[in-house]
Amino acid sequence: MNRLSKTALTLLVALAASATASAADTQLTGCAAKRESIRSELRQAQEQGLSDKVAGLTRALDEVNAHCRDNMLVERHNKKVLKAQAKVNQTERSLRLAQEANKQPKKIAKLEGKLEKARADLAALQAQQP
Repeated sequence: MNRLSKTALTLLVALAASATASAADTQLTGCAAKRESIRSELRQAQEQGLSDKVAGLTRALDEVNAHCRDNMLVERHNKKVLKAQAKVNQTERSLRLAQEANKQPKKIAKLEGKLEKARADLAALQAQQP
């Protein structure tokens, strides 16, 4: 390889690394994230020669392109968060009533575990981007 080819190859590798790092820094959300996820799976399926999976992913990508709207995703996500918050509130209420009624420790421990799970589910939903 001559000196010019080595330099060109080095620049090409650096440019590709830079583009990859830049793409990783720009986190996609909503419909764009769904599209990119499907495209990524589609590329992998094409590379592996999985024609049935390629067909299914192509249909999925067409559906996302035709019907996905970011505001719909946000609304759906917000409904899930509200539902999870309601579950936390209900479980807290049940636990408080059980404690006030001096229920068996086993029952209280069960409700505490249920509350912990409900809170974890809520936190996970709140951490997700729609």
